[in-house]
Amino acid sequence: MKPSESLYWIRASLGIGIGALNALYDYFAGVFSSAEYSLNDFLRGLSFALLFFIITYYVLKLRYVTQFEKKSKLITTGIGIYFLLWIVVWVLFHSIIKAYV
Repeated sequence: MKPSESLYWIRASLGIGIGALNALYDYFAGVFSSAEYSLNDFLRGLSFALLFFIITYYVLKLRYVTQFEKKSKLITTGIGIYFLLWIVVWVLFHSIIKAYV
């Protein structure tokens, strides 16, 4: 597998994991006890996803820095799938948990 493909799939799986963690955090933080889901809850989840993306960028940079010609390619590879899967999994798990709570 090419380095760009493995980086893509690592970021995809991280997006799934962070989306699930955000939904679990919402459950344990008591977000489901209120009647509405506020903008602050979304911004907290988004900032958590961004923070985790930045942290994993530096961790993955140690492994893939020599395998990419441009350093910008290292940050852009898989960024779309990361955030797409993060929001989809977060909403899906949020809906499942909300249905059973």
